[in-house]
Amino acid sequence: MSKKVFQILLTLSFFFGCAGSSPKNENDPEHSRNNSRLVTVFLSAKEMEHASAGLLAIDLTTGDTLLNFNSNQSMVAASAQKLVTSAAALEIFGADRTFKTTLEYEGTIDKEGVLNGNIIIHGGGDPALGSPLFTDFYMGLFEQWFQAVKNAGIKSIDGKIIGDGSNFGKAEIPDTWVWEDIGNYYGSLASGLNLYDNTFTLEMKTSDKPGSPAQLLKVTPPLPWMIFENQVTASDENRDKAYIYFTDRPEQRIIKGTIPKNKEQFIIKGSIPDPAYLAAFELTSTLEKEGIIISEKPASVYEKYESSGKHILCDISSPPLSEIIYYLNLKSINLYAEALLKQMALYLTNNSSTESGCKVLEAFWTSRGMDTGGMFLQDGSGLSRYNALTAGQLVYVLQYMKNNNKNFTVFENSLPVSGKSGSIENLGKDTPAEGNLRAKSGYMARCMSFAGYVTTVSGREVAFAVIVNNFACPNAEMRKILEELMVGMSKQ
Repeated sequence: MSKKVFQILLTLSFFFGCAGSSPKNENDPEHSRNNSRLVTVFLSAKEMEHASAGLLAIDLTTGDTLLNFNSNQSMVAASAQKLVTSAAALEIFGADRTFKTTLEYEGTIDKEGVLNGNIIIHGGGDPALGSPLFTDFYMGLFEQWFQAVKNAGIKSIDGKIIGDGSNFGKAEIPDTWVWEDIGNYYGSLASGLNLYDNTFTLEMKTSDKPGSPAQLLKVTPPLPWMIFENQVTASDENRDKAYIYFTDRPEQRIIKGTIPKNKEQFIIKGSIPDPAYLAAFELTSTLEKEGIIISEKPASVYEKYESSGKHILCDISSPPLSEIIYYLNLKSINLYAEALLKQMALYLTNNSSTESGCKVLEAFWTSRGMDTGGMFLQDGSGLSRYNALTAGQLVYVLQYMKNNNKNFTVFENSLPVSGKSGSIENLGKDTPAEGNLRAKSGYMARCMSFAGYVTTVSGREVAFAVIVNNFACPNAEMRKILEELMVGMSKQ
């Protein structure tokens, strides 16, 4: 027996045996041995030889600790950190909170219908404005704005359309985000005026010859001011290994890497660098197509925009926070987490910076009784490798939301379901975990985590978290190892 496994057995109280729904489970030595073996097999796997792990499982009914191994050790939890952010947002704002975007004009409209001034799209930090996830909700967004302009009697504009993203100030890249991430869709920055999840798509085509250049067919939405340097080639690997990189020119992106060969259509997603400008550009295009002449080019602002007087044309509110949270966790949308972090900071401190948001988030959980020692926050989404949480803190959030929060159903419904949805739709199929385990996952190189709830075959409701860092295998192999652990938990 290795020293590591020996230590595990010394520190591991028997798993799912210290409290149970039946005396048989509590007193059956074979039951205790089986559960201890389940965890020991996980921690002694060869892929874990140089890894760090933190695990915690508690009975939500009794509060008993069922499994505790290194649960106070700070580790990189990746996207499981979104549970900390989304739960706090529900507590601070409530499930029905919405965020408003206002269409305004400044200046005067003369008797000929000429607006001598500008139209302003004033963002209120709505994370989901125009999102394809809410197509029905935002149906005909720019057509609605055109109608508002038309109803005001505006026939031409001696001025411009301004996208005002100043609600959050200038978009900031968190200092500790990886360069490779920020040009890609999952590195989209939160703006006071977001649009289309701040994501564009590149439609590409490849031949059947590995190493041949990929052809860039289309950019959606159109970004005619952007320059794309395409260095992508076809590959035998059936994986998306292409990345979009910033350059020293704000309008330029370089696309590097490989995508599968022999594809008539292959989609790569990137982050829109200036969503407020895109909103102004889109509205300008819509109005001009409807015959409204605009004398100046669109613009964006990220500092407070001063005006002699503004007149509201229309307001558009976001979906309720409950629906935003649903997609935030189900699809692990970094942008939504970062935007909500800023919303919380702005609401509580009048300072929307990421740094302020992280302080607000930690202070919130401290005020709710969490021991936040070992919590190091750099963002709201978990994208930074400088973030650190403990398995115990993740379980605290889960337990708090279950036992103390009227928004528990909203929170729980946002978590992917094993064998059914989200990042765990293929996990635990045809096992007791299928449909009975909900969890938020987190992935990045040498880091994997799962945190959520499971109802076991014996009817026990359990909150659990497991984090593994620096494992010596591909993510797919570690996922199988953690799947065995979670399926094993569901069988108890």
